[in-house]
Amino acid sequence: MTTTAAAGELPQPRSARDRLATARLCVLVAGGADPAGFERLVGELLAAGVAMLQVRDKQLSDEALIDRCRRALALARYHAPTAPPLVLVNDRVEVAIAAAADGVHLGAADLPVTLARQRLGPAALIGRTAHTQAEARAAVAAGADYLGVGPCFPSATKTFSRQAPSDFLAAAAVLPLPVFAIGGIDVERVGELGGLGITRVAVAGAITSAADPAVAAGAILAALRR
Repeated sequence: MTTTAAAGELPQPRSARDRLATARLCVLVAGGADPAGFERLVGELLAAGVAMLQVRDKQLSDEALIDRCRRALALARYHAPTAPPLVLVNDRVEVAIAAAADGVHLGAADLPVTLARQRLGPAALIGRTAHTQAEARAAVAAGADYLGVGPCFPSATKTFSRQAPSDFLAAAAVLPLPVFAIGGIDVERVGELGGLGITRVAVAGAITSAADPAVAAGAILAALRR
């Protein structure tokens, strides 16, 4: 049974997990030194149809990163009040809590998923990076909401000793939760990942360092739809 909002009431936003289920592109965005520039970039990405942002910045203080997350959340809610694009924080659980972000993304050296869940509560999203099938299975068992798998290709933003083998990516694609490929992904490589069953990607420099980030994001979204 569906319900409608009473007269004068604002419709309630869809849950974070409902929005995650339809997200295909996650853009990793640095907070940067310029709040206005950050807002401008986020606004362009949202207008291009990006449904998921991960704020990732190793240099900013917690206070500055909280500010950036709050700005992104306000823009997301203005853009689509009933289904706002997701805004997550990379690594820093306490920043996600303070900013009231939609969740956090954790790497191998970060807080375990089970402990992050205790801090964030049941409604928040928790993503986990997995480089092997064992890490992927452990993340699923621990209750992660989605995975970031890779690195898939050489990356301009991170250096890795090796790339994820195709059999691992194909196995990850059939796991019972959303799986985002990450690492060196651009529009030309989306089709290659699709051949392995990967239909979601997380992208940083190929979008945020592009001459026109909105056009770059739109091209990747179009490739994912194909």
